[in-house]
Amino acid sequence: MKYHLVTLGCPKNAVDSEGMDGLLTEAGHTQATTADEADVIIVNTCSFIAAAREETLGVLRELASGKREGQQLIAAGCMAQSHGELVAAVPGVDQTLSTQQWMQIADLVGGTTPRTTKQGQAIPVLSLQPAPAPVAEAPPLPGYADWRTTQIRRTRSTPSAYLKISDGCNLRCAFCTIPSFKGDMASKPVGAVLAEARELVQHGVRELVLVAQHLTDYGRDLGLRDGLALLLEELCQVVPETTWIRLMYAYPHGISERLIRVMADHPQIVKYLDMPLQHAHPATLRRMRRPPDTERTMALLTTMRAAMPDLALRSTFIVGFPGETPEEFRALLMFLETMQLDRVGAFRYSQEPGTHAATLPDQVRPQVIERRWHTLMQLQQGISQQRMTRWVGRTLPVLIEGHGTGDDERPLAVGRSFRDAPEVDGQVFVWGNPPVGEFVRVQVTQATAYDLWGEVAG
Repeated sequence: MKYHLVTLGCPKNAVDSEGMDGLLTEAGHTQATTADEADVIIVNTCSFIAAAREETLGVLRELASGKREGQQLIAAGCMAQSHGELVAAVPGVDQTLSTQQWMQIADLVGGTTPRTTKQGQAIPVLSLQPAPAPVAEAPPLPGYADWRTTQIRRTRSTPSAYLKISDGCNLRCAFCTIPSFKGDMASKPVGAVLAEARELVQHGVRELVLVAQHLTDYGRDLGLRDGLALLLEELCQVVPETTWIRLMYAYPHGISERLIRVMADHPQIVKYLDMPLQHAHPATLRRMRRPPDTERTMALLTTMRAAMPDLALRSTFIVGFPGETPEEFRALLMFLETMQLDRVGAFRYSQEPGTHAATLPDQVRPQVIERRWHTLMQLQQGISQQRMTRWVGRTLPVLIEGHGTGDDERPLAVGRSFRDAPEVDGQVFVWGNPPVGEFVRVQVTQATAYDLWGEVAG
């Protein structure tokens, strides 16, 4: 049977899709390039914010409207769990598979016949939404922790790969719905992470991007102290020095002296950290149910830069959170001016049903949110430009990911430096034809606010 996978949302979803991809391949199914060629279409859905849910429903409707007779459409992942009834109500969706049960995809594809009502509406057979009691003969479904022991077989060869080390979150931020459907944090055992890392490196992956909802809390549920530092030390024993290890979604209160030392001492760990801070004013952070110790965060970032002078720091912030006053917003701008972060993303606050933030008074008007978002991004663009300009004339390693041509038809390669995470940061454009999937030394000749340009050194 031919299948086609569509992945929406974050890198954690991408890892789950690769897991489904590997399980389907092992079961003898064949990957189809397009949805038209597939017998089964699987959409790994996203439920992060309202815009993501609207996108999910739009993709499902579009694919459903183009279904041919006998073709199946399965909605998997986060929204299939958080809003299962809404997803199943899309005409043409045959079955759903929650984010906690993606390991069952091969069983679902391998012959399960969708049950329908007289009106033709699909009944989700593997949804965690309230449903009639299962038939007695039906085998019990494995629990959420099974993803930690299900071997993820990668079938696609790419220079970079995401490696999910935990999922779920123990924090209860006022604006976030993720714990409501992902649950508390569950860490993948160290041995399983090492095995997956080894296999990825053997398949030619040159960059491992470690992802989780809360990276720096890794291992707490396993009884590990300083779990992320321990894991990184072990990873650096099995991963060659020519392979990058990148850290995404770290939180400041989990960064220890040991972790900073491990990051500084091991060449495999790129000097880059993504730390979603969300805001900088203590009062706003309290309303967000986040640690309000901005001074400690600033001291921590200063300490990290002292240990790793070229450290690239990335963060995300929310503008227009309920109750955000002009003074609080100015404090956020002042924080950015003071800390000079390399990369910044900003979300316009989205009022999510079911969150504590949605119940707060003093909701900020959309026009004010939009104005503040543009003000922040304009400020950060100038800061990013200054941080990028520091690299003109210097040489740095670049992982080549593709080829093209410039406006003058000269060959041009595109890649990323240690300062650039996949999909969210900038790129490095390199004149010439260096090989894809390899590191090359590049001398930087030009910098924009987000990208670098250069030539192969030597």
